[in-house]
Amino acid sequence: MAQNKEDIVGLYSLGSHSPEGGSHLFVLENGKFVITYFGGVQVGQWKKERDHTFLFTPNVKTNQFELYGRHNKNIKDSLKISFMGFEESQNFVGLKKTKDDVHIMKQVFNEDANCFNYPYVEIFKKHTDIISFMTSNEEMKATIIDFDTKNFNDFIAYFFPSENEAYPFYAKLKENKLYLDENEYSEKHPLPAEGEDIEFIRAIANKNTSEDKIFCNPSYNKFEGNINDSYVFNKEKEAYIHPDYYTEGDEFKEDTYDNLSIIYEYQACTNDLSKNIDFKIEDKPIFQVNCR
Repeated sequence: MAQNKEDIVGLYSLGSHSPEGGSHLFVLENGKFVITYFGGVQVGQWKKERDHTFLFTPNVKTNQFELYGRHNKNIKDSLKISFMGFEESQNFVGLKKTKDDVHIMKQVFNEDANCFNYPYVEIFKKHTDIISFMTSNEEMKATIIDFDTKNFNDFIAYFFPSENEAYPFYAKLKENKLYLDENEYSEKHPLPAEGEDIEFIRAIANKNTSEDKIFCNPSYNKFEGNINDSYVFNKEKEAYIHPDYYTEGDEFKEDTYDNLSIIYEYQACTNDLSKNIDFKIEDKPIFQVNCR
């Protein structure tokens, strides 16, 4: 008898070569899957191809760069950018007023940067309508991504290395055993019926690859969860306040990365892709990072 679509739904141990723990595959009823491993997760879609054989296709981001912004009334003649993940490659940023201006790009980190100490936030003493990013690629000519700032002045920029992108893979299900190759298999176990772990898995499986908005505290620590469950929006501060934990002035304190008493909403900025265009590079990087 042919396998039914639901037969593959379950939890599978994928083993590990890491001392920190093994990885697990959660195959959900809605055609989505989540692989958990030390330090991260992989999310994607699964479908039945033929008898016993299933195709797993990981989600991948369309662009390597994403930019989120808000208007910060405490910044008057400047703009701020928090750089997330930019240490993973040789990346550049540029600011310009109009689309017709030449791209003048500045390297975010110096060559051979090491000994990183987060976060990395830079204040630029200028206003701009366009923020541009590009990454070094020896095999291709420059591709620059321009983002419309929407008159925001406080930004979070993300870089996602292409080498982290996963590829589709096939698996076979036989007698409640999932084979990723001919010799190695994993026994199927039922998905947990309840609990925080399975709730997290289902929530992350249903998240979009790119978000329309994100929520972060003043130190750019991302808030995960439903902001409306415990927070109240304060119009004067243009922020979400936790009434049980917030004290006046929390947003101006230093070293508050773990303080989630006040949360700001950042909206995704739209982008245009430009290939093989002229640009100039400034000499000095924004951040000089080296071990002493």
